[in-house]
Amino acid sequence: LVVAIHNNVLNDYSSIIANAKLQASFFEIEMFSTIRSVLESVDNDPIMICDIGAGATKLYIAERGIVYDSHIINRGSQDITLNISKSLGVDVSFAEKLKRNYGRNSPEQDSQINEIVDLVVSPIFSDTNTILLNYQKRKNKNVSKVILIGGGSMLSGILEKAQEKLGINVINGDPFSKLQSPAFLEEALRQTGLSFSTAIGLVIRKLQEMD
Repeated sequence: LVVAIHNNVLNDYSSIIANAKLQASFFEIEMFSTIRSVLESVDNDPIMICDIGAGATKLYIAERGIVYDSHIINRGSQDITLNISKSLGVDVSFAEKLKRNYGRNSPEQDSQINEIVDLVVSPIFSDTNTILLNYQKRKNKNVSKVILIGGGSMLSGILEKAQEKLGINVINGDPFSKLQSPAFLEEALRQTGLSFSTAIGLVIRKLQEMD
């Protein structure tokens, strides 16, 4: 897989960093940082990483740490927020709170939100399943599991919905497991780590360079 970044994009980021009086020792495309943070050295079979972001869902298929396929689905957790806002007649900020509190709202609200979540994530996982099957057919190899990351994957019930739609082993990523942390923080970091996969991948690369 050959990738490139336009020079004008690099120049823009360099300007932002300089104006913030920071220093950057390298730039990296996020999928490589993400893969570094969630894949284990023992993962030799093909693995799909499903990064559910706000505006889009990014899919990477890697084998032995090497990316063999990548796709972007132009749907994400923000679509759930906007649909809640429209369906329930509330402003976007309150819709976001309802989404984040999904599973702990009133039964009536959660019932409506569940339908909205299904309307958004079903097409995402349907497209994901198509990409998964096409890859397996093309390579004549089974993808052993799907790792969920990204802020959208923190939504209650998403893991179970993915498992149901994809029909293979689906787990949540745990990027903080590669870093040392106090024992009392482990559970909190496990829950929030899904949003920090890319950042932790960058940290790991920098630490490896410093060794």
